[in-house]
Parts: sequence; structure tokens; C-alpha cells
Amino acid sequence: MSVDIEGIMVTDGVDPAHYVTSEEFPGAVAFSAAQIRALDLTVGYDPIKDDPVVPDNPYHGEVWRKTEAKRFTGAQAKGLRDAAKWYVEVEDVDLK
Repeated sequence: MSVDIEGIMVTDGVDPAHYVTSEEFPGAVAFSAAQIRALDLTVGYDPIKDDPVVPDNPYHGEVWRKTEAKRFTGAQAKGLRDAAKWYVEVEDVDLK
């Protein structure tokens, strides 16, 4: 799962709320690294640079399973849904 790392954006003087939204993606949710790790997932810095398909993103991070499986378990997906809080809210959309 792709994420953007707020702390690096703030350090660089970038407005995270503006950076993580677009016309295609008007809202964003937030999780803490501790919440992700509590679900037995790994989170880390994974900047995108010189990818022919995806624009450069020096703030990009990733959430990985600790196994080779490509999908989160049902419990992990539920844990992420439960932990999600609006960062940039989409009107009339409920997270729960």
C-alpha cells in the first residue's frame, strides 16, 4: 500500500494536505506508523524516482506484509479501516 510520509513533507515546507489530494483523489486518510506496525505490517520510506510510469515522489512510503503474500489479511484490512482517520475529508463519505 502506497503512503506519503507527512514528517518529510513538513520538514521540506510542503503542505501535506495539498500534496496528497488531486482532482482524481480529493480526499485522504491517515494512519500512524505505530498503528500499521501493530497490525504486523512494515512501513518505510520508498521514494519514487525515474519511474517511466509513475511521477517522482520524494515523500513516498510503502506498507508491506512481512511475508511474501501480496494482499493484507482480513484482520489487517479491518485494522487499517478501523485506524483510518480523515486527513482531508470527502464530504458525505463515511469511513466506517
